[in-house]
Amino acid sequence: MDVGKPQSTAFSGRIGKRLESVRKQLLSCGSVMAGLVEPHAQPLVTDALDKLSRMACRITVVGQIKSGKSTFINAFVRQPNLLPTAVTPWTTAITNLHFRQTPPGRCAASFTFMQRGEWDQIAMGAGKIRELTERLVPDFEPELLQRQATALAVRAREKLGPEFEQLLGRSHVFESLAPGTLEHYICSGEFTGLSSVGKYSDITSSADLYFQQGPFEFPATVTDTPGVNDPFLLRDEITRRNLGAADVYIVVLTARQPLSDQDVALLRVMRGLNKDRIVVLINRIDDFTDIEEDLPQVASFVRKRLADEFPGSSIPVACGSGWWAAQSLAFDPEAVARILRRPSAAHLCRGGILQREDLDPVVLGDPDTRARIAQALYAMSGMPAVYEAIETMTGLAQPAFSMSHIARGFTEMSRACESAARSELQILLANQASMGTPVAPSVFMPIYTQERDLLMQVAANIDASAEAIEAQLVRIIQEEQKRLRSSLGATIEAYAARERDVLVDTLSRGRTPRVWTHEGGELRRALLNDFRQGFQTSTNRLLAFHTRFVPELHKLLQSLVPTPDLAAPQSETLAIPMPTTIPLSRMLVLDLDHSKWGVFWNRNASATNAGDKIEALIRTEFAQVADELVDAAGRTFHDFGRTTMNWALGACRNIQQALKRRLEHLLAEQQIHASAMDRITAAREIGERIKVQAQRLKDNEALTQHLEHLARHIDSILKSEARKP
Repeated sequence: MDVGKPQSTAFSGRIGKRLESVRKQLLSCGSVMAGLVEPHAQPLVTDALDKLSRMACRITVVGQIKSGKSTFINAFVRQPNLLPTAVTPWTTAITNLHFRQTPPGRCAASFTFMQRGEWDQIAMGAGKIRELTERLVPDFEPELLQRQATALAVRAREKLGPEFEQLLGRSHVFESLAPGTLEHYICSGEFTGLSSVGKYSDITSSADLYFQQGPFEFPATVTDTPGVNDPFLLRDEITRRNLGAADVYIVVLTARQPLSDQDVALLRVMRGLNKDRIVVLINRIDDFTDIEEDLPQVASFVRKRLADEFPGSSIPVACGSGWWAAQSLAFDPEAVARILRRPSAAHLCRGGILQREDLDPVVLGDPDTRARIAQALYAMSGMPAVYEAIETMTGLAQPAFSMSHIARGFTEMSRACESAARSELQILLANQASMGTPVAPSVFMPIYTQERDLLMQVAANIDASAEAIEAQLVRIIQEEQKRLRSSLGATIEAYAARERDVLVDTLSRGRTPRVWTHEGGELRRALLNDFRQGFQTSTNRLLAFHTRFVPELHKLLQSLVPTPDLAAPQSETLAIPMPTTIPLSRMLVLDLDHSKWGVFWNRNASATNAGDKIEALIRTEFAQVADELVDAAGRTFHDFGRTTMNWALGACRNIQQALKRRLEHLLAEQQIHASAMDRITAAREIGERIKVQAQRLKDNEALTQHLEHLARHIDSILKSEARKP
C-alpha cells in the first residue's frame, strides 16, 4: 500500500451485506421448513432459526492508551459524538455497542456493576501468581494486580459510600441515552462532590448500548476495551479476558509511538488473536509535521514488527486519522479550521480532492468547499480501508461458519422431507389405483403389521447407530485432545529444558544477571504453530469420520425408501473454524519485569538449583496455556460433532416419522373403506390429498434446490476469503 495516497474507497456499502443476504434467506427457508418437517424435527429447525435471529458479528477494538481509540470508534460507527474523547484515559470498562439487534425490553443503555469479589477474581485469574511465587521465587512480589484490585474497591467505596454495597451485582438501565450519561459510568475522571464524572466507573463491569443506525447491514457488536499499557494492569487484564469471543479485531496504534519496545502488553494480547482476522490502523497521522516523510518509515516499521510477531501473515495495515474521519461526519467548523492550520493538512491534498487554496480556513463559508474538505478528510482518514478489510474478514468470522453449518443442515433436512413427500405421494397414487378393488382386512392387516414392525426395527437401528456414533465421536475427540496436549507439552518441555541449560551455563560462568526477564515470545509462537497444525490434523480426522457415518445412517432407510434422496457429505465442503488462541496472551509470572528477580539470583548458591527452578516455572506457567488451548479445541470439536450428528439423525428420523404417520393414515383409511362409505366421496377425498401432496413435493423440491445453492454460496465465500493473501 502506498501510504501517501488515499486508501481504497471502493467499499461504499454496509458491512456484512453479503452475510445478511444469506441470513435472511436462511430465515425464510427455515420458516418454510418448519411447516414441512415432522414434529420430531421441529426443535432442530426452531433452534437454528433462533440462532440465526440472534447472530451478530463481534468486532473488538484494542489499542494503547492515548492512541485515539474512542475517537476512531466514534467515526467507525458513524456517530462522531458518541464516546466523549476529552478525558484520557477514557474507557475503564468493557463497552459494547450493539447495532441492528433487539435490546432487552425498551433498553437503550445498560451498565452492569461488579459482583462482590470480582476484582479479586480478575486479579488472581492472571496465572496462579501467588501459589507459584511462594513456591518457586522467595521474596518475589508480583501481587501488583491484587493490590490494584484492592485499591479500586477501596476507591469505589469512598466515592459511593453506603451506595457501594447496594450496587454490587446490579445494573442501571436507561430507555434513552442522555448526553453526559456515559461519563458517569466508564470515564476514569476523578469523581468529586462537584462533578459526577467517573462516579460509577470503578464498579462498572460492562456497558451495553443499543443502536439501529450505523455502518452495518449484518447485526454487529463493536466492543471498546480499556487501553493496554495502562498503568493499571487490572484494566489490561480485563481487556485480555474479553478478547476471546471476537470475530474481528481492530488494533489501533498511535503514529508517534507504534509498537514500541514498551508496548509489550499490546503485543502479548495480539499473539492470542487469529492473524486472519486482524486489521491494524496507524492512527493520528495528523500529529506528524511532514506525513509524506514520516509515515512511510512508521508504516514500514509496523509491518516489520507484525511480520516478526506473525510470521507468514499479511495483516492489513491502514494509515489515517480517526479525528479526520470524525470531522468528515460532524464537521465542526472550529475543529476543521484547527485541522487546516496544522502542517499535516497538506496531506489532504494528496487525494486530488483539495487544492492548496482550499486549506485556508477562510473558505469554510463556501458550501462546495466544505463538502470537498469533508470528502478529503474521509478519503485520507484510513476509514475506507478499515471498512473494506473488515468486510473481507467477516467471510471468515464465526457467523459465516455457523450459517454454513445451518445451510447444510437445512439442506439435509429438506432432502429428507422431499424423500418422505415423494414416498407418501406414491402411496397415495397406489391407494387411488386400488380404490375399485378394496383389500380385505385379512390381507391388509398382515401387510400393515409387517410395515409397522419394519418401521420399528429401523427406528431401533437408528437409535443404536446414534449411540454407537456418539461413543465413537467422544473417543475420537478424547484421543485428539490427548495427542494435542502431548504435542504442546513436548514443545514446552523442550523449551524449558533449553532455557534451564542456558541459565545454568550463564551462572556457572559467573555472569549472574542483575535482573532476569523472560517474555516467552519464541515459546508462544512455537505453541501457536503446533496448535494450528494439530488442530488441522484433528479436524481432518473428524471430517473424515463425519463423511463415513452419515452414509451408514442413510443405508438404514433403504429398506423403507429405496432412494432416500439424502446426499453423502463431502469432506472438502465441510469446515471447522479454529477456536481463538487467546490463551497464548495469558499474563504470566514470567511476563512481569520486577527488580526482586535480582534477589532471586543472589539467594541461590547453586546454578543448577536456579536452573531447575526456572525450568519448573516455565513448565508450570505454560502448562496452563496448553490446557486452555486443548480445552478450547475440545469444545469446538464437540460443538461440531453434536451439530452435524443431530442434523443427520434428524433427517433420517424425519423420513421414518413421516412413513409411520402415513402408515397410520392407511390403517384409518382401510377401516373407512371397510365401512359402507360412498366410493365416489372416498375417491374425491384421496384425489384432493394427491393434489395437496404433489404441491407439497413441488415446494419441497424448490426449497431443496434453493438451500443447495445457498450452501454452495456460503462455501464459496469461505473458500475465497481463505485464499486471499
